[in-house]
Amino acid sequence: MSNIKKSFLILMFIIFVQLIVYTVFLRPLILTWGASENEIKMPLVGDNLAPYTSSTRAITINAPVSEVWKWLIQLGADRGGFFSYAFIEKALGSETRHADNIVPEFQEMKVGRIIPASLDESKSIIKYNFPVVYVEPGNSFVLKGWGAFVLKKLNTKQTRLIVRTHGRKLPSLQSKIGDFFRIPLHYIMERKMLMGIKARAEAGSGVQLSSTSDILWFIGVFLAGIGIFLMVLMSGSIQRVLLSTIYGIIWLWPLLVFDPQPIYSMMLLSVVAVTMVWFVFKHRIS
Repeated sequence: MSNIKKSFLILMFIIFVQLIVYTVFLRPLILTWGASENEIKMPLVGDNLAPYTSSTRAITINAPVSEVWKWLIQLGADRGGFFSYAFIEKALGSETRHADNIVPEFQEMKVGRIIPASLDESKSIIKYNFPVVYVEPGNSFVLKGWGAFVLKKLNTKQTRLIVRTHGRKLPSLQSKIGDFFRIPLHYIMERKMLMGIKARAEAGSGVQLSSTSDILWFIGVFLAGIGIFLMVLMSGSIQRVLLSTIYGIIWLWPLLVFDPQPIYSMMLLSVVAVTMVWFVFKHRIS
């Protein structure tokens, strides 16, 4: 068997193992990230608008409900952005405003408003907009095609932000496969959105937040993935195949499970890099 065919089979095996680990262990976690058992089961506004609930995620914000609401209703490309990874949005062709302060003219949410994903949809790789179908001022709103955004008061200084994503009818096998891969991508962006709203509400209006940590986290994850792929190409012995598989599984943790901090992705990148150097050194002396 040629080296190319062998590397391809090893790569397919690693991806297969990753999919099993993701489906059995990680998918249930990312669908309920941050949410309590009660929050997952409790009825929320808009539940009747979807055939089923896709996910329920939540975060505790150390700020009063009134302050969190001011940031939450600035959601949208034409207002304050999506509080997520701006560099990923830009790479997908999305043009978005990014506000680090409370803007008075954005402090109103009405049924019928369209929340755009981009200021120029023609440049977007993925095109979508979200009509507002329900609003309870100061408390919650529901977006068609996304789901419910709900604020729950814990005390005078703490708020729970709950986002329940609505499921969609998936008539074909192709749509089901597409949704299977869409879910983790949506999770990565939505998790950061929750963390972004939390950071802004706790920091206060006018405080500019750095994206350096986000970029370093992404670089670490990306380069670690590339490194694991190169390890597959270098694999020959059972030991190398086993290490490539183990690293491929571990790679899912800084991507999906751990907080998106560079320390985790850079640690994995360092381990992968050292292993690759060891592979090369061992090959040269053998």
